[in-house]
Amino acid sequence: MRHNRAFAIAAWIALAAAAVTTLAALAVAATAASGLSGRTELPQRISLIPGTDLIDLNYQPSWEVSAYADICPRIDLDVDPTNLDCEYAHFHHLETQQEDYVVIPDDVRAVGVLFEGRMYFETDPGWNPLIASLYAMTALSLLIVAFLLTQLWLLLRAASQGEPFTDRVVRRLRIIGATLIAWEFVEPFLWLFLSPKAWDYHLATYSDVNNLELGSMEPGMELTPIAFGILLLLLAEVFKRGVRLEHEQRLTV
Repeated sequence: MRHNRAFAIAAWIALAAAAVTTLAALAVAATAASGLSGRTELPQRISLIPGTDLIDLNYQPSWEVSAYADICPRIDLDVDPTNLDCEYAHFHHLETQQEDYVVIPDDVRAVGVLFEGRMYFETDPGWNPLIASLYAMTALSLLIVAFLLTQLWLLLRAASQGEPFTDRVVRRLRIIGATLIAWEFVEPFLWLFLSPKAWDYHLATYSDVNNLELGSMEPGMELTPIAFGILLLLLAEVFKRGVRLEHEQRLTV
């Protein structure tokens, strides 16, 4: 009984998470539709419960950017750092000595640095294909998460109502695993048509960070969700075997 109660509590938590995620996807879609049609501004802060601050969603269209820079092995602090061809940074031990404003390299020397982050976008009210793409992919990603949470809720609910080795549990495990794998293949394909580069947007910088670049045209597939999806499919086969053994045992009795 204790295990069934734990499954039931977990099922309600999964259901609540699925509902909130679905609401967030609808809020993002509604905000995008209103802003892209020119009726309202495109806010960064979306209230999932209008008129309250209980559940807020902070969202602003963005894209990954990165920059690589060499680190100066030795630096003279009298030199204007803006004229350097390398990054003004040093990785040194606390006992590193300084002579005549020149840092003596320690036993471990930093030679390069990769900066990674996100570039955030704003636009005036009205239609913009890039902003529409970013909002659409965000809403779609949230709906995929909501779908997975719904399947998890159904799985946990089935487990709370009886033995875990049932056909319903096997089916839910297969759906979750297949969805994780399929989405990791579909998402990069969608970004081929929805990314900034797909809309002919290119980044030009005129500052010290002269090698700042937009992220890849598509985020690319991640092996962790694919591996987890395969693991769930294998676990579903194990549960299927358990269902058969339990069925045979009942027939024997």
